Amino acid sequence: MEKRLQTGLLIALTAAQYLIPASAIAQQPDSATVSLSEVVVTGSDQAVRRSLLPYTVTTVDHAALNATGTSEVLTAISGMVPSLFVTQRNILGFGVSNGGAGHIKMRGVGGDRASAVLMMVDGQPQFAGIYSHHVADFYTKEYVDKVEVLRGPGSVLYGSNAMAGVINVITRQTQTHGFSASLTSQYGSYNTTQNSLTATARHGRLSALASVNFDRTDGTVKNFDFSQWEGYAKISYRINHAWKTAASVTLSNFTGNDPIYPKLSNPESTDIYHQNITRSDVALSASNNYANTTGNIQAYYSWGNHYIDDPRHFHSLDDRLGLLAYQNITPWTEAQMTAGFDFNTYSGHIPVSGGNQHKPGSMSTISRKRITEYSPYLTLSQNLANRLLTINAGLRMANSDKFGSQWIPQGGAAVNLPNGYTLKGSVAMGYRNPSFRELYLYKMANPDLKPEKMTNYEFSVIKNFGHTASLDLTLYYSHGTNMIQVVDMKNANTGRFTNKGIELSGRLNPTGNVRISASYSYLHTSLHNLTGAPRHQYYIGINWLPIKKLDIGADIKG
Repeated sequence: MEKRLQTGLLIALTAAQYLIPASAIAQQPDSATVSLSEVVVTGSDQAVRRSLLPYTVTTVDHAALNATGTSEVLTAISGMVPSLFVTQRNILGFGVSNGGAGHIKMRGVGGDRASAVLMMVDGQPQFAGIYSHHVADFYTKEYVDKVEVLRGPGSVLYGSNAMAGVINVITRQTQTHGFSASLTSQYGSYNTTQNSLTATARHGRLSALASVNFDRTDGTVKNFDFSQWEGYAKISYRINHAWKTAASVTLSNFTGNDPIYPKLSNPESTDIYHQNITRSDVALSASNNYANTTGNIQAYYSWGNHYIDDPRHFHSLDDRLGLLAYQNITPWTEAQMTAGFDFNTYSGHIPVSGGNQHKPGSMSTISRKRITEYSPYLTLSQNLANRLLTINAGLRMANSDKFGSQWIPQGGAAVNLPNGYTLKGSVAMGYRNPSFRELYLYKMANPDLKPEKMTNYEFSVIKNFGHTASLDLTLYYSHGTNMIQVVDMKNANTGRFTNKGIELSGRLNPTGNVRISASYSYLHTSLHNLTGAPRHQYYIGINWLPIKKLDIGADIKG
């Protein structure tokens, strides 16, 4: 297991003046404060005070994201969230396939080829169909309001791949009337540049946001270059006081070269691996907000086109069509019930691998494969004793035309004591369905695989000192079964693990323009040679805003 120490000093300056008067622009929060009174949506399908949620949610707000100086969301939050570890390479760009990075582990659970930590954007699941993993370079912070991280299983609400946790990227809302735009540009070592243009507009009931960014670097060694462009647009229309509609589209492409990975097997190699990845996502939604009920329905479609020469001359195509719907109601006093349903059908096709076209019986290519999943779920939360105690329970019936049906439960409680103390405890089950790669690709393929499962137990103590400071301590115990591993050159559900650990995080705002945050996590696992999951992990960050448009920050993590 490797431990990496990173130090950084960031001086963030405005690279271009706003294109309209500053008075017409929504101001950013002055602090990255995260307190128990904060409202979160991840882990509940509705806006809930963090103190009333029995599950562990960490929030990284817009100010904290900006202070990192990077455009990559996963790079920005790495270290800020206890027990979250994201592999990285080069100075910019994660890449995919052999030599790629951006792999996520939460509390020691996750994977390189298939992720047990679900990436989402505004509650919409995000992962490529064939390998069942996210593409880390797809997530940039220009259009992001905040990132909410659920530490622990989220499968009752979000289904497969939320076995170990959830990272939910919440996009920005246009709050002020009029038009505004901002241009930022950064330049650094190895001819690295990051540029973005973001514009917002609001008139009457109509609001819009658009963002485009371009990043590139020559890399830390010759021929290790990477470049990416991404565009995002969202438009919203408020029909009346209760109903609102929205539509969004994202299109991203990156290209990269890698001369390092070939040298791992042959130090004399002069090969350069190449990647060209294009992905897109389109979503339509309608939300309602009445006095005693709120809800949302969302349809989405995503696709990917991957060309990889490493050196297999690999080409893959995948797509995903889905529907998410839920309604929150108040069945009686101090109770909240959520009834939800999600449907998705995803497919993958590998027409070329190793430079060879697909043929029947090939183990390195596949014809178009498709899996369809549909799941109803129900959660109930009840406040008791003037909100001194909150209990929460949920149940999902996960159905798949490939893996059959299974019941996924969760439950927990939160106790809000005097003097800013909160106690939380929960038990939750998570699962991950096998990917097309594990089912159909290569000699290890096994079409009879079953879903992986994990049960997590955790207990938290939180002390809140108002707007000045807070401390969080969490103990957890996780047990996984049916884990997919290679036995006698064949994928099989034979793996098991037990992970247990401690998480400690805190924040301090001694003055209005200084913020300090820190976290530490300890992991003990039954697995041997577990990579990408440090036994000890820590982060300390400090930011100082001497004037409004100057943010000086430093952090250390390892």
